Amino acid sequence: MKKILVVAMVDSIHTARWLRQFDRDDFEFIVFPSTPNRRIHPLIRSHRGSGSRSKIRISRLMTLGALPLGILDLIARNFFRAKLLAREIDRLQPDLIHIMETQHAGYLTAKALTIAKSRPRIVLSIWGSDLFWFHNFQSHSKRIRSVLGKVDLLVCECSRDQKLAQELGFQGSFFSLMPATGGIDLERILPRVQSNPVAQRKMVAIKGYSGFVGLGLDAVKVIRRVEREVGSFSFVLYSAGIRTWLASIDLRRSMGGRLRVVRKHKFSISEIEDMFLASRAAVGLSLSDGLPATVKEAMCFGAFPIQTSTSCAAQWFVEGKSGLTVSPGDVEAISAALLKVLTDDELVEVGLNKNLKIAKDKFSISILNEMAHTLYNECIGSL
Repeated sequence: MKKILVVAMVDSIHTARWLRQFDRDDFEFIVFPSTPNRRIHPLIRSHRGSGSRSKIRISRLMTLGALPLGILDLIARNFFRAKLLAREIDRLQPDLIHIMETQHAGYLTAKALTIAKSRPRIVLSIWGSDLFWFHNFQSHSKRIRSVLGKVDLLVCECSRDQKLAQELGFQGSFFSLMPATGGIDLERILPRVQSNPVAQRKMVAIKGYSGFVGLGLDAVKVIRRVEREVGSFSFVLYSAGIRTWLASIDLRRSMGGRLRVVRKHKFSISEIEDMFLASRAAVGLSLSDGLPATVKEAMCFGAFPIQTSTSCAAQWFVEGKSGLTVSPGDVEAISAALLKVLTDDELVEVGLNKNLKIAKDKFSISILNEMAHTLYNECIGSL
């Protein structure tokens, strides 16, 4: 049984979905938490007793220590956990180390590798803004270079990040571009998409996240600017941060039931699917991102994506035909793009067909599962 040490956020659905796609394989995954987590994602917990061939277990050294040691290391710059991770590397002698995300998992692993005696092959999966945003800061740029210097195989979501990695000193190999957030079961959702004609939909989904690089406050401004021109449409402002929620109070009063604001983490997976299935447009605004999971989901469920140009989205949809990119902070241009999508039936119908073709080729769970297996096959031999 091949042994893979995964350094990742154990409360992340992206980590969980990645691990569970190997349920039928002879892998032993030892997961070392990269953040001070208080919980393990239910998909990881439910693996036990599922009858899977693979094994998933949390590193014994971190079963109880992830939260206290993670908090200590916020001050100690990974001093304690790096020693424990180095000890795990030497004790386990894994066939592969898979780092998922850079700022937490990558920095931690890079420090551990300066202590460990063993040197397994290393894969790094880039998540979201790992490179594009953080390389702009000198303190992060140095640490990113250190991580990349220890990586053998890099998995990115777009060519932008591949080019940037090389500029930051990466000399290893690149794996094929693939979403970091896993695949979608198109066979399950396609009948639902076809039974909800996109031109007849009367809802708009707008992401309202206002922490880190999110531009939830601009999302509120966009709704305020367009809502009277499209009075038959309702809006869902989801994943809203506290600042977005506060900024939308007067708008909720004036719009009544036409505006629903949902705080971050309050929507279940099925509720998110239902939202995109009912939406004609899906708007995401941020200062930086990779391929947002919400863009991928919107494309699969028929909601026409409008996303800021600081993401990788344009590499995955057809600009102007199956998606639109807009400049962050340009509320007027974002509003104009949204009004176009809400009033042009041909655009959204053609966009749906193009996006479903893209989804079939690039987002389906079967395609991405095969790619994940190929990745490990390239690293540690035949499965």
